[in-house]
Formats: sequence, C-alpha cells, structure tokens
Amino acid sequence: MQVNRSLAQSVRELMPGKRNNGPNDRPVSFWKEMDRISGKPEKTAVVIFRTRGCSWYNFSSCSMCGYFNDVSDSVTAADLRKQVDFVLDQIDDIKSIKVFTSGSFLDPLEVPPEVRNYFMETVGERMSRVLIESRTEYLTGRNLEGIGRYAGTTRIAIGVESTDDSIIANSINKGTSYNKFLDAATTARKMGFETRSYLLLKPPFISELSAIRDVVRSVSMVSAYSNDVSINPMNIQRNTLVEKLWKNGQYRPPRLWSLADAILQSTDFGTEVVSYPTAGNRERGVHNDEPDANLLELIVQASLNQDFGELKRYFEGADLSAYRQELEAEAAQPYQVDFHRMANKISSGSFFI
Repeated sequence: MQVNRSLAQSVRELMPGKRNNGPNDRPVSFWKEMDRISGKPEKTAVVIFRTRGCSWYNFSSCSMCGYFNDVSDSVTAADLRKQVDFVLDQIDDIKSIKVFTSGSFLDPLEVPPEVRNYFMETVGERMSRVLIESRTEYLTGRNLEGIGRYAGTTRIAIGVESTDDSIIANSINKGTSYNKFLDAATTARKMGFETRSYLLLKPPFISELSAIRDVVRSVSMVSAYSNDVSINPMNIQRNTLVEKLWKNGQYRPPRLWSLADAILQSTDFGTEVVSYPTAGNRERGVHNDEPDANLLELIVQASLNQDFGELKRYFEGADLSAYRQELEAEAAQPYQVDFHRMANKISSGSFFI
C-alpha cells in the first residue's frame, strides 16, 4: 500500500480539530429514495448513523471526503442503539435500506459488534436487502461471521474509487490498494455476500479526460467482483483538500457529459452500472456549463432501469464539440484548473489574496 505522506499531511491540516457534532442519539440523517439493489427500482431507506468516524481519520482522510464533519467523539454504544431504534420507527413498509456511518459499518471500534448485531436483528430482519459500507481492511472472515444469518441479503459497498494505485495514493489518499479490494471482495463473495463497488469520477490532479478513461478501465476490472458498480462523480465537501482547490479555481467538478460518457462506455462489462449524483447540476456537484435537467434525469432513470437507450440517443444527438474542445484544452495544461472560476477570481482581484 502506497501512502503519499505529503498529501496526507495536507489533507489532515484542513480537518476540524474538535469532533462533537451531536445529538448523539439521533442519526445524522434519514430519508427515502429510489435505488436498484434487488434487481429492480424500489423505494429504499437511507440512514447515516452518527459515529466516532472513520478509522482512517486518525491518520488523515481522503482528499474529497468531508464526512468527518458529522461525527462525534462522544458517541457510545447506547447512543447507537437509540439511533437504531429511531430508524426502526421510521422504515414503515420499506424492504431495502442503505446504511452509512461516515466510516465503516464493519469497523468494531466505530460500530461495536453488539450494536451491529442489534441493527441486523431489528431493522435487518425486516429487510429483503441491506446495503452496508466498509473499507477493505474490515472485510475479514471473522468480521463477516454471523451477518449472513439474518433474513435478507446483505450487499457490502466498497470504496474502490480507482483501480490505479497511483491515483489512490497521489490523488485520493485512500490508504488502500486495488489488491486489497480484490482480497476483500473475494472474501465477501465466498461467504455469500453481494458487493457494490464505488468508483470516483475525477479525483484531483488528473484531467477530466483521464478521469473518464480511469473510470471505464476500473469498471472493467472490478466487474467480475461486483454485483453492481456505482460511479460517483465528485462533489465538493466542506473542510477538504478538494474544496480548497475548488475555491482557488484549481479544480472543477466533472461535467454531466463526462458522467454520461463514462456510464455509456461501461455498460457491457457484465455488471450493472448505476449513478445517483450528489449535488447534480449544482456548483459543488457534477454539472455542465449550462444546467441540463434532462441529462441528469436520464442518468438517474437509466441507472434505475438499466435501460441506457434513451441516454445514448440524447448523448449521441447533442453537439458536444465545445465540450470536447474544452476537455482537450484542459488536458493539455500542466495543471488542472477551472478556467471559468479562475477567470472570475482574476477579474475580481481575489486571485492573489
């Protein structure tokens, strides 16, 4: 595993010092949305439990991840059980749930095993599908023992981000590797679990053209180990290195055209490909220079239905000449910048402040 210690330190310096963002007995958030976990579109509950946070935070963090903004150092196992009870009161007739923790559901220091079991015995037993997230180091036989005995099917989402270890180390600061993903996914699938692989579209310090190629290559490499792949375009989160670069005009979130292109190139690798962009068509999320609500809706619907025909017709029928020229111009530069944002900073006199 490679770690770029200079990058890790730069990320660490931007993280808030005190982490006590309660209330500890309520999840950070709970909502319902459409997803495709059971082979069809269905209403899915989503919960973000407030925990002590990701173990990787103790060293640094990923360059784009601001989930440490929602954690609390003082959360106890009793608090977490109350959070589970809150979810139990909210799920109604929902049969699928996605569980996020600002870290890893399988990290025993973040979610004690007794709390994990309590969740599976109460909420999990009522579900046909449960999706949980984990870093690779916690997908071990010992950690996975017992989860599979509950009524529904558990899908484990793994943040691969990229299959290029250089990007992992020098752009994302993930603290893992592609081989670690292969080991973890193989272990999980042998034990009867499903897997979802997360891939990141356009980490910092690479061009958008390179980012599209990296995602497509990565989908092809993880497809045999994944029930589905979620392509996650960058969104700008608080107190992160990516936010600092973005504010300085040194980073632009990917364009919706690029996301559509990456998806359409990735549909024939033998696994389902989905994307539900956070902050789509907003300044901090994936967006074209001109907002395109139709394109965003086509991406979401194609993800839910796994029918990419209409998205492909829309993409191929558009005049993409200006978009392609802009991507080629950016790729030719030694540093990746947001030309429009940089120009606005220069014109306003704030570039050198």
